Amino acid sequence: MAGNARDIIEGLREQIRRLERRAPARAGHAPSGRAEVDALLPGGGFPRGALSELAGGPASGKTAVALSALAAAMGEGGLGAWVDGRGELYPPAAAALGLDLQRLLVVRPAGATADPWSALWAAEALLGSGAFEAVVLDVPAAGQARAPGGAAIEALLQRLRAAAEKGGAVALWLGVPGGPRVPAALRLDLSAGPRGTEVRRAFARGAAEGPPRAAPPGASHAA
Repeated sequence: MAGNARDIIEGLREQIRRLERRAPARAGHAPSGRAEVDALLPGGGFPRGALSELAGGPASGKTAVALSALAAAMGEGGLGAWVDGRGELYPPAAAALGLDLQRLLVVRPAGATADPWSALWAAEALLGSGAFEAVVLDVPAAGQARAPGGAAIEALLQRLRAAAEKGGAVALWLGVPGGPRVPAALRLDLSAGPRGTEVRRAFARGAAEGPPRAAPPGASHAA
């Protein structure tokens, strides 16, 4: 299994090398594509070159928020990527939210739902390439503490953080209850409300301690 996963990642890296282009260094923040979400985020959007976590259970709307952010980041003609470790991405829904599927690379490693390590390695290659404006990481929780070869899940997540910093993309991790602790610069807690998805809390790493920021009344939106 480990050898097969490595072969898959090497093939992915070769594809990325064909996609890579020299581009100005990315910095600052990218809008989420939803004004009510941007109003809660430090800098008015998701930070480039850093991991952000969209945390929530089923039907929380985190996938819709990620799709909107991906479409916004790709709006100037850039490329986007989605690591679909759960095999749940529905392309028609992505297109309905304005995503150009011709410029979206979907990586769906075989067996990733049971063995997430190949998805994590693919995510590292994508983030570090510098070829993508945004990368969404939908990776199932690891069923074991260490990957083949002995790497701990915490170490792999730190490598993802470093790869995001190197590549400069908007990196969105779709978190689930009970999932691993992600070294995210920004975390949004999402839930389903009476009028759609609601941002319950927004945390920024390094921010002064205080009550979490919550969406004001009327700031919810359809999932």
